[in-house]
Amino acid sequence: MPKVLIMTKKFAEVSREPIKALQEAGFEVEEKDYDRVSLAQEEEICRVIQGAEVIVVTAMFPATRKIIESADRLKMIAIRSAGFEGTDLNAATEKGVVVTNNPGANAHSVADMTIGLMLAACRLIAQKDREMRRGLYNRGGGVDLFRKTVGIIGLGNIGKKVAQRLQGFEVRVIANDIVDYPEFRQKYNIPYYTKEELLQMSDFVTLHVPLDDSTRLMIGEERLRLMKPSAFLINTARGEVVDEQALYKALTQGWIAGAGLDVYKEEPPKFRALIELENVVCTPHSAGLSREASYAMAMETVKKIIAYFSGKIPENVLNPEIFKKNK
Repeated sequence: MPKVLIMTKKFAEVSREPIKALQEAGFEVEEKDYDRVSLAQEEEICRVIQGAEVIVVTAMFPATRKIIESADRLKMIAIRSAGFEGTDLNAATEKGVVVTNNPGANAHSVADMTIGLMLAACRLIAQKDREMRRGLYNRGGGVDLFRKTVGIIGLGNIGKKVAQRLQGFEVRVIANDIVDYPEFRQKYNIPYYTKEELLQMSDFVTLHVPLDDSTRLMIGEERLRLMKPSAFLINTARGEVVDEQALYKALTQGWIAGAGLDVYKEEPPKFRALIELENVVCTPHSAGLSREASYAMAMETVKKIIAYFSGKIPENVLNPEIFKKNK
């Protein structure tokens, strides 16, 4: 009986159906809580995963070379979300461990939150709520999203869904991506610009890129200075895409009007001064964790595990070369 070790307590938080599906398919399932794991626990993780043929992890779980090489029976790392920056793909491939993720499984959830953060930031919703709770009644203030220019950096699964939702606000959508999506861009009339042009033109800039060497600290002081003083930055991608110190300067010195943040360099965030600013709306990396999204990610992960152990190639394999290697 293959053993599946689930390393996140959030996997079956919404429903036990994913666990039941694995058990009915003949898997032994064990659940652990490593949602706040750090590299300091590397030795501990090496011990914990012994005997497991599958580990189910989050995007930022540190599936390092040492952890992967220490595993005695590991055959699969199933990442429940779209991101995969915590997993050493080279080490997994060398070890013969297949790695999968779930791009798009929580895209609707993140897109919804993106629009919510835009509105909360520009209409001062969170600020007005705090004022009301203090007994204040300051009416007015804020600016509309309606008919503004929104720049989307990263027009993939989530970026597209944000663009679709924005149609009802009659905004002008512009974008930047290393991949072209000609049919989608033509359908929704979305021109591409360089990042610098997009930052200068946009009233809202929303980030939807993965974290890698090309995107780490992509939005720093130089690029923040290009934005309009009336503009808002929304980040539901990864915290390290933005230089938080530079963003703090931008928000306190009037380079931009405000920000909506769901992700941070360190999580939970230690840079309290940033998230305590009045012109910042912040949420705890929860954009992709609606009940529907959590369920979808879990069930998609289960399908991939069952497929792989049934002798099939699962969808969304991040190291497909492993199958050529094993032929």
